[in-house]
Amino acid sequence: MPEGNVSLVDESLLVGVSDEDHAVRSAHQFYERLIGLWAPAVMEAAHELGVFAALAEEPADSGTLARRLDCEARAMRVLLDALYAYDVIDRIHDTGGFRYLLSAEARECLLPGTLFSLVGKFAHDINVAWPAWRNLAHVVRNGARDASGTESPNGIAQEDYESLVGGINFWAPPIVSTLSRKLRALGRSGDATASVLDVGCGTGLYSQLLLREFPTWMATGLDVERIATIAHAQGARLGVEERFATSVGDFWQGGWGTGYDLVLFANIFHLQTPASAVRLMRHAAASLAPDGLVAVVDQIIDADREPKTPQDRFALLFAASMVNTGGGDAYTFQEYEEWFTAAGLQRIETLDTPMHRILLARRVTEPSAVPGGR
Repeated sequence: MPEGNVSLVDESLLVGVSDEDHAVRSAHQFYERLIGLWAPAVMEAAHELGVFAALAEEPADSGTLARRLDCEARAMRVLLDALYAYDVIDRIHDTGGFRYLLSAEARECLLPGTLFSLVGKFAHDINVAWPAWRNLAHVVRNGARDASGTESPNGIAQEDYESLVGGINFWAPPIVSTLSRKLRALGRSGDATASVLDVGCGTGLYSQLLLREFPTWMATGLDVERIATIAHAQGARLGVEERFATSVGDFWQGGWGTGYDLVLFANIFHLQTPASAVRLMRHAAASLAPDGLVAVVDQIIDADREPKTPQDRFALLFAASMVNTGGGDAYTFQEYEEWFTAAGLQRIETLDTPMHRILLARRVTEPSAVPGGR
């Protein structure tokens, strides 16, 4: 299965040094980016047609699969070969030609019902992202405004979020592993009890994986009822249901409780405005135990917005996706510092993960001493 980006241009063969040659090289590079849409197109078409589900049952040649799925034979062969070119599926050669199959790793990603399934992401792209990207120029020209011209609130519709939320579970394991190592280095251990509040918990996977790392900890996932139901079921699936509870409600209302050792925000702040971010930080500060920590997991970048690292590059591109599919942004370290300060918090650690960054903060001012803190 994929070990990295699938390059479609052999740049070693673009060896000229004239101005025209440089332009030709650039055109090849830009073209390769333009045809990046081919990859999601073939993967999501295969999902819609039932190709992945059929190959999970047994390997098949293109003709057999076309008949089984009521598709045109040549087009099915083209689709399967495109999936193979992108390292999405495998194929084996026999006397009758090629048979296509799914590896064990692909099954975990491309079929519904698995912990790290991308099916929710497929649904989000088909229903939301494809139409939205076509409309990006309009959004940039006019901003994210509704029909009356009012700035739309950041966020995506509840039903769209519900389909997406499980499709990005794969982000969680390396993030939780990095966070856990740092928490241990800061003296937090699985031998002592601790409480976690997972704000806007989604599937709850981040706090649930923390519970597996720290077997004496307890966690509460805060989200709306439809999402909390998903989180509750996943907690049972991961064997932490006795230590993971859900709290149904609107996290804007405050009243989250107090005395939490860790308040966790995983992929929440990119949906906020600066004003709403300050509100959330103040609620978090008010919910902490005296020596508690706030952990923010998100796309975070320096104020110069230079793509120096993979995390920076992803943050810049993710921001484009967010502004186009419901509002949002990738905020800077400097903006988070302002929000922490406004809530009486201080950043103490910054951690990199494969696609995200983690900020850890502690309380330095009592919530009642912070303007607007209670």
